[in-house]
Amino acid sequence: MVLKAFGKRLRDVRISKGLSQHELALTAGISKNQIGNIERGEVNVTLSTINLIATTLNVPLEELTKL
Repeated sequence: MVLKAFGKRLRDVRISKGLSQHELALTAGISKNQIGNIERGEVNVTLSTINLIATTLNVPLEELTKL
């Protein structure tokens, strides 16, 4: 449940920033498949990766973890 909620939150923030999964992946240095897996709640993402994504999206870490 929490993984799916986090994935949805990430997707919403990414879209609000006008980025595709591919663009986010390239900028963050993460594979597009990994971004997709995170957004679908299929993987347990590390705090380091969440921080990297937040930095790439230029949002506070708390913005992504508001569930």
